[in-house]
Amino acid sequence: MQSVEKREISGNLSARELLFKYIRFLPLVIFCVAMAFLLAWLYLRYTQEQYSSVGNMLITTEESKGDKVEELIAGKSKTTNLLNEIEVLKSRPLMTRVVQHLGLQIGYTQKGKVKDMNAYKRTPFAFVPVQLIDSSLSFSVDIDFVNGSQFRVNKKNTLYNFDQLFQTGSGVFKLVKSGGQAEPGAEYTITYSQEDLVAAGMIRDLNVQPKQANTGILLVEYHSANPYLSSDVVNTLMQEYTVWKVEQGNTSMDLTIDFINKRVEIVQHDIDSLQRKLVAYQKNNNLVDATLQITALLGRAQEQDAASQEQRMALGALDVLESSIVSGGAGSLTPSAAGVKDPGLSESLTKLNEAQLQRKALIDGNVPVDNPQVKQLDQSIDALRKGALANVETLKSSYRKNLGLVVAEKSKNTGGALQMPAKITEQAEIERELASKLALAKVLGEKREEAAIQRASTISNTKIIEKAEPNTVPVKPNPGTVKLAALLFGLAIPALFILLKEAFNDRVNTRFDIERATNAPILGEVGHSKSDQTLVVSKTKRTFIAEQFRLLRSNLQYITGNWDKVVIMVTSSFGGEGKSFISTNMAAVFGLTDKKTIVLEFDLRKPKVLSGLDMQKRQGISNYMIGVADLDSLIIPVAGEENMYVLPCGPIPPNPAELLLSEKTDQLFTQLKNKFDYIIIDTAPIGMVSDALTLAKYADCTIYVTRQGHTFKKQLSLINEMYENKKMPNLAIVLNDIKMPTGGGYYGNYGYGYGEKHGEDYYQDDVLAEGAGKKKWFRWFKKLNG
Repeated sequence: MQSVEKREISGNLSARELLFKYIRFLPLVIFCVAMAFLLAWLYLRYTQEQYSSVGNMLITTEESKGDKVEELIAGKSKTTNLLNEIEVLKSRPLMTRVVQHLGLQIGYTQKGKVKDMNAYKRTPFAFVPVQLIDSSLSFSVDIDFVNGSQFRVNKKNTLYNFDQLFQTGSGVFKLVKSGGQAEPGAEYTITYSQEDLVAAGMIRDLNVQPKQANTGILLVEYHSANPYLSSDVVNTLMQEYTVWKVEQGNTSMDLTIDFINKRVEIVQHDIDSLQRKLVAYQKNNNLVDATLQITALLGRAQEQDAASQEQRMALGALDVLESSIVSGGAGSLTPSAAGVKDPGLSESLTKLNEAQLQRKALIDGNVPVDNPQVKQLDQSIDALRKGALANVETLKSSYRKNLGLVVAEKSKNTGGALQMPAKITEQAEIERELASKLALAKVLGEKREEAAIQRASTISNTKIIEKAEPNTVPVKPNPGTVKLAALLFGLAIPALFILLKEAFNDRVNTRFDIERATNAPILGEVGHSKSDQTLVVSKTKRTFIAEQFRLLRSNLQYITGNWDKVVIMVTSSFGGEGKSFISTNMAAVFGLTDKKTIVLEFDLRKPKVLSGLDMQKRQGISNYMIGVADLDSLIIPVAGEENMYVLPCGPIPPNPAELLLSEKTDQLFTQLKNKFDYIIIDTAPIGMVSDALTLAKYADCTIYVTRQGHTFKKQLSLINEMYENKKMPNLAIVLNDIKMPTGGGYYGNYGYGYGEKHGEDYYQDDVLAEGAGKKKWFRWFKKLNG
């Protein structure tokens, strides 16, 4: 027999053993993989392909400003937050401009036999709305071409030509031929949606991210069902973003120019009024020239007046600027202070406008007002506004002081001029005011030209590095990835099934299960019998299962040695494990060696030996125990079997356990040993009643029967306890009813069973012997194992 040490070494299943343990699941694996590939094929067949196009653009983080109008637009550099620019690119307003530019509010879909196709730039016509009933409502129109120039609308019978108006419930439309020839039978679905809704849906398929860390290069990627649509959206988005940046940069310039234009209109009105007044005064008073003295006095007064006008203009500009700062809300830009030369104020206004532009960009990008970035900008704007107001107040105080000095000097010179003739003085006063207004108009004109030049020279801080190109290879579904996923899924399902089956399997299936749970030796293995008869061993049979019983007989000799009289007890954990089957055939195989053998039907509760041999019930052990029959009259020879006899159970007694404890049991075994060489006791299951333990003292060895897929693994602990504590004499285990190879690919004992390749000349296929030769899969399985 195998030693415990040897079983411990071979306790783990080899790769070959694992293979043949799970080879029976191969049809399940093949089926699951085939179904997975079928689903993958259907998915690839009916799923709409997605195409991707990628463009690159550079966002410069430092944007230099020109210094020509530095007095109007202060500040020379601006730091751009790259994350803010990404949000702007992904904003709905910018995407709406793309939709408007490409006309994507109108969608084209060509119907196919398997799946529909996005027909952007692939239709031979253009859909033109002539009159919409409600432009805010979405609708669809079905177009069916009858031939190359005529079509039906919404499945109706009326035929229309290109450029012919047709009406639906949504408005009046027409189809304009745009190139190519329409195929007869081609069907299209045209959808119209509101621009904002289309833009919102497109944003979900847009991806904008930095190409690398610490760089200003952005990757703009768009997915769609049409490669040309993807590239056009990416390129148009980058172009519209560039235009939008220029527009945002010109916002401050536009406010400054508007402010100057308003001032020019006021000054020009004053000039026209003074000119009319001067002409009328000279005409009414016949004034042609003035003396040099008056001219000199008034000239100095004029200089002082010009200075006072300059101070007043500056104060007026500061008042307007202060009012604009105070009344300006969040997102409102502040105009520059024209005519006020103060670097500190210019810098404050530039920073304030930059902060306002950043906040406006975030709001236009659909960033909520309670976003931390927006709140932080709001706090910065409040601080900058307070600083600018403080600068304005300081400058106003300075200009008021200078104005007081100039006015005093002017009064002194004017007093001297008043001593001149009143008419000359009044004329000079009108001329002085006119000259002052003309000088102011000249200055404002120069400032307006400078602002216009600065606006024209504004450039965007973005540059398109690489435009997107149509990529006709779909990015998803990826056939390779889908097939690989299908393969893995097809393998995972049976693997999970096998794993769960193994995890919840609490029954003995392999020899390894027994070796792992008990140190008791394994006498051998018996395959599944396909015969309807219990007795499968005879002198003329060379079936596979008959040879297994012969091998059990040989292995049992290692336990019994050269004993002349051997008593073998056969038991199991509970009913249905093949105890009577093993007992009957072991008796038959010993009888073939010219040894008188008898089977004792000692299962006094549920006997099965006689029924398995197709024999009628009769008197037996129970009759002998109560003394109503002698032993010789009870022993029955088995027809057709040499040297094989049966001692029936007899009527089932009411007290089997007590009956076995009587002296008659000792007498029975004494008489039987005198008559037979081998005595096989078919006893009741030890896991249910104690009969086997009572009879153990009469036995020389014990065959403990287990059955594949029937015996619980927890029952093996009972076997191990019996073996370790020697409660059963020379206990050995037989694994019965094996329906698959349990080691090395053979039905055998200790892994040395028979296989077709090595034993086809030594036994008959029991399937063929029983007339079931049509089961070809059994022979294929044996070839596979070999």
